[in-house]
Amino acid sequence: MNLPQVTEQTIRVSVVVPTRNRLAELEKCLTALSKQEFPRQDYEVIVCDDGSVEDVKSLVLELRQAGGNWIYLKQNAKGPGAARNLGIRHARGEVVAMTDSDTLPDFQWLTKLWQALLENPAAVAVEGRVYAQNEGQYGPLGEGPTNNSGGVYLTCNCAYRRQVLLKAGGFDETFPFPAYEDTELAARAQQFGRIVWQPDAIVIHPERPLTACGVLKKLQHWEYVLIMGLRYGYLAWRQYPVKHPRLRVALLATLVLPAAKFRKALNWFGSQPTASIQLAFLGLVEAAGAIMLVVPKALFADYSQRVIRKNFLEGVCG
Repeated sequence: MNLPQVTEQTIRVSVVVPTRNRLAELEKCLTALSKQEFPRQDYEVIVCDDGSVEDVKSLVLELRQAGGNWIYLKQNAKGPGAARNLGIRHARGEVVAMTDSDTLPDFQWLTKLWQALLENPAAVAVEGRVYAQNEGQYGPLGEGPTNNSGGVYLTCNCAYRRQVLLKAGGFDETFPFPAYEDTELAARAQQFGRIVWQPDAIVIHPERPLTACGVLKKLQHWEYVLIMGLRYGYLAWRQYPVKHPRLRVALLATLVLPAAKFRKALNWFGSQPTASIQLAFLGLVEAAGAIMLVVPKALFADYSQRVIRKNFLEGVCG
């Protein structure tokens, strides 16, 4: 059951946080959101529970009792894109800010995002800086998203005008993984205007361990890179235009990304030789897995229907 919404009032920013079974990390994230210098009465935090078995609801209720505008919504597990759409449907703010449940937003995060949109009235959205907790970089067997110069469109640090999200049709819920649903939304939103860069809006992202299981799981993401290539004419980001997306995806998955792991392994070999050898092995696992799992679908699967982009927020009031 969802917690009832807070008393009606003027809300400028709605912060949408999707989560699934990350209760300890979520608590740290929400604590950071509770300490924003942005006026507490002017923003709400919508926690969108994507099928957790943990008691997320009690955490949100506890925070609400301590003060602030906290909303808890739950759905069956559908993926982060669908969870964010759930939050957007219930958002009352004219701006919808987003972060992930395992991040640590800086205390000025909301203020800086809001100011960037005020200073750029024609902008449809703003993105902020994302870096690793350990001195800004990930180790040889660690991974995580970064955004140091803009143009990445990570949903762990961004804010969109809600009207633009409605016109764009929200997140594509056929993208079930935390991968490329953010760049797909950015592609849609940029049909209505530009996304500006605000380096002073900072979110720290934890390092995640790089494992063979994780490498093989991520091979599923290439399908959505390909859909973007077929849909928009570029692979995830505009700086990668493509004429033959099927062939390009096959080459990237089997050669380019594994080679990047080999290069990274060489760079770390002097200081962490054991980890570097493990990383090189993961590059081999990735290449072999891509040959078996990515190439057949990339070259031969029928994507004619999946290229069609639906409006997932149709009927939502502005």
